[in-house]
Amino acid sequence: MPQLIVTLADGSNVTHELTEDIVTVGRVSDNVIQIEDASVSSHHAEIVATGKQYILKDLDSTNGTRVNDQPFTQGTLHDGDIVRFGKIETRYASDNPDDARPLPEAEAVSATVGASSHLPDDFANASPFKTKSKKKDPIATGILVFAGVAVLAFIGAVVMILQLQPPPL
Repeated sequence: MPQLIVTLADGSNVTHELTEDIVTVGRVSDNVIQIEDASVSSHHAEIVATGKQYILKDLDSTNGTRVNDQPFTQGTLHDGDIVRFGKIETRYASDNPDDARPLPEAEAVSATVGASSHLPDDFANASPFKTKSKKKDPIATGILVFAGVAVLAFIGAVVMILQLQPPPL
């Protein structure tokens, strides 16, 4: 059974099954679907069943009717259509698979390769990682030189110890 799911201003949803041949939508109580909101006209729109299809007609409402964010006066509803009566959003749900809106045709994409490229003057690296800089650190260089001299002195001392001969007896 086709349904009109109304999302009220407080965020709650109310589901109305479209069981009658003519379903009127509006703010006053004599409508089949009553939406108590100031943006909805007293007799805002009507939904008419024609076989398996439903036709929505705006009844010259003050704030208008929109389907899928497009101004709408009269036409066939398709499964999944978002219908807005004034400021109140509703969704049309159909159980008829033939009622689904067809996929849009694929558009041809025209892309061209650029002849040249250059770096803008105000270009900045957008990487979150810092780049390494090749700056010389004199303290680190001094520590490395000192460590090298100490290692050479140690090797020299070991060589001298190994060359020592015991005294003759």
